[in-house]
Amino acid sequence: MTDTGSAPPPPAPRPRRSWLLIVSLCLNIALIPVIGAVVVRALHRDVQIGTGGVLAPRSLANAFPAEGDRIQKVITAHTPTIKELRRVAVQTRMKAWQLLGSPDYRPDKMAKALEAIHTADTALEGESLAMMNDSIAMLSPDERTALVEKIRRRNRSWLFRMFRPRPN
Repeated sequence: MTDTGSAPPPPAPRPRRSWLLIVSLCLNIALIPVIGAVVVRALHRDVQIGTGGVLAPRSLANAFPAEGDRIQKVITAHTPTIKELRRVAVQTRMKAWQLLGSPDYRPDKMAKALEAIHTADTALEGESLAMMNDSIAMLSPDERTALVEKIRRRNRSWLFRMFRPRPN
């Protein structure tokens, strides 16, 4: 028996395009250069003494080339002390880490180790601020005014800073 009056089979479902998938793929492709830029900048971070920030001595020397030699002398004068204080800060952290993993760990010993880290970090920060103060003192009143105006006008956007070329 053949059934000639039956309904035709339903058509196969048409594959639907997922616009969300396409948009997600495009965003992922766009994020690749951003992630690459972040990694490259992290690998090439300047760790010289006197760098980092708009008021850092090297930033001031770049902003005011006429005072660059005098500011470099300030950096040179503070460098040995800062290097020694950095070494001490790293050693105190290593001692605290070793204490944390030792079998004779006691909370009072750990508190003393953490206090030693605090003291070492405070000394390092104090010397860095002294170097910054000495380098700012090299600037004339007009240069300090120009620096304040430059800081007020700067773009604080993280995206702008990430792609901005760095001074040599």
